[in-house]
Amino acid sequence: MKTMHEYRGYVFSVTYAPQDPSYVVDFRDIPEIISSGDTLSEAFANACEALDLHLESLQKLGKRLPKSRHRLVVEATK
Repeated sequence: MKTMHEYRGYVFSVTYAPQDPSYVVDFRDIPEIISSGDTLSEAFANACEALDLHLESLQKLGKRLPKSRHRLVVEATK
């Protein structure tokens, strides 16, 4: 199972697998960030924290923030 999410304009996926860790997170636009969690909510929280820390580090180093090239599209179904 894979779900897509967005935080601070960056899209990331959370993939479930019946192994440890159960939920693995990756950011399409920032492949350096990989996170995980034992639950979906923990994986989401860890992903947000990892992104915040990564962007903060880039700013402190005077580097450009990566541009988000992906968008999360939500469509209603009947």
